[in-house]
Amino acid sequence: MPTVDVKKVAGALNLTEQRVQQLVKEGMPREARGQYDPVKCMLWYIRYLQQALEKKAVPTLDGGFVGEREERVRLLRADADLREMELAKERGLLVALPDVEATLTDLVLTTKARIMALPPRLAPELVGETSRVMIQAKIEKACKESLAYLARAVNDGGNPNTPKRSS
Repeated sequence: MPTVDVKKVAGALNLTEQRVQQLVKEGMPREARGQYDPVKCMLWYIRYLQQALEKKAVPTLDGGFVGEREERVRLLRADADLREMELAKERGLLVALPDVEATLTDLVLTTKARIMALPPRLAPELVGETSRVMIQAKIEKACKESLAYLARAVNDGGNPNTPKRSS
């Protein structure tokens, strides 16, 4: 049988010329550069499609196969992941990003306010104090009070004014 060019093989197999070139790399017979025996190519392509059907897969444009089983497994995993996330959210193990951002923003603003409130609050207490040890002790006490306030804010879910829990 006479050989034909890639255009005629592509037309006979209802493929693009580029796809024919990909199939040649996968084993489609070629007589010479750019020359194909259409009968051999047709038989090879039929076997290729039969193998794809046996795998319950459909060839993709990039030369790979998408199997029905693999697709089902992928969907089942995605569904299971979604259900696990919903369950974690219901149990309180998962929080929404906007909620975390809002809480952190509030905590940062509260921290800033508490730190900036130290100098005006301490200034009257430190006026006339001559002992370096007493000044340091008063500053440390004020810092510890602010840190305790912030710790309560974190432990109480962002509300520092809730009464302390007894352990």
